[in-house]
Amino acid sequence: MKIDLHCHLLWEMDDGAATPEESLSLCESAAANDIRVIAATPHFIDYAELDTFLYRRHDRMEALRKAVRRQNLPVEICGGAEVFLHEGLYDAGDLSPLTLNRSRYLLCEYALRPFDPGVVLPLAEEIFDRGFVPVIAHPERYPTFHRHPQLVSELADMGALFQITADSLTGRLGEPIRDFALQMLLDGTADVLATDAHHPVRRPNTLDDMIPLFPATLPAALVTHATLTAPAKILQNRAPEEVRRRA
Repeated sequence: MKIDLHCHLLWEMDDGAATPEESLSLCESAAANDIRVIAATPHFIDYAELDTFLYRRHDRMEALRKAVRRQNLPVEICGGAEVFLHEGLYDAGDLSPLTLNRSRYLLCEYALRPFDPGVVLPLAEEIFDRGFVPVIAHPERYPTFHRHPQLVSELADMGALFQITADSLTGRLGEPIRDFALQMLLDGTADVLATDAHHPVRRPNTLDDMIPLFPATLPAALVTHATLTAPAKILQNRAPEEVRRRA
């Protein structure tokens, strides 16, 4: 069994699934890959449009859940979002509806292009000040983190969690990204492994195909922790010290 905490499976919400058929296809693929819980995490960028975002997410989640039941797929869908951290955060309203399964955990992302490293810690601190724990999405893909790796250590010291994207470990995105992701998992900095799937073919959630391509130095027990144990505790709203892997 696996849990996917980062998936863009809701149609016409962002750059993920474009149609209800693609959304259902991702659910079918999840079932085939022993993924039993998917967090629907569409990109959330405009803090002024929270109500509109929540309405659209609810509408699509309910429709997709009905389609999943009609197909008898053993997949549960829970709510979430991938929250882009920028200066608009400081004036944002209540972000609790965006958390993963209404927990204390908020999936957050920074820019994939180089950006001012000075904004990283203040934005994370704002998330903590609001009573949430940031789960930093795909840290291995941020050029700014590669150039300033101390930011990862400082975020970890603040109490942030980290989510690695499965495809990063296959090497498809390049060796530097693979090595960065692998090291974060091996040293215990990262605890979550998710698909960040956007499309059933172009950016799929076929974890069972990806795992054999992971570096041989990544223990199977660690993969289980990152794809099941830690995600389950996050969805249960367990304390961060219970989520993190113990040495």
